Amino acid sequence: MRIEGLVFAGIASADPAGLARFFAEVFDVERVEDDGSTRFVFPNGSTIAVVPPDWVAPPSDTNLGFLVDDVDAATAELSTLGIEPDGELQQNDEHRYRHFRASDGVSSSCSTAGSSAA
Repeated sequence: MRIEGLVFAGIASADPAGLARFFAEVFDVERVEDDGSTRFVFPNGSTIAVVPPDWVAPPSDTNLGFLVDDVDAATAELSTLGIEPDGELQQNDEHRYRHFRASDGVSSSCSTAGSSAA
């Protein structure tokens, strides 16, 4: 698995509206409101999402999304290390992705660019 970089950070907040206002003041980037979350889209396509606290399962309050060269190969490689997927393969307009939990329960995801199947 080759990791290209970090493309997503999801942050659960007890005050998601307040945190979103703060980020809007700090970041001069596109702001997208969607189903109770607020995403900030940076020029390189990476995003930060602010969500309510119940959107991220404890003990995690953050979800980090790593861009990899092949999400299916990454899933297989992580499985050999005893790290099983946390849910099904998903996709949106920008990425195919799968969530995982680290040994301490922190949520992460591996993503590949593009929404179509490889």
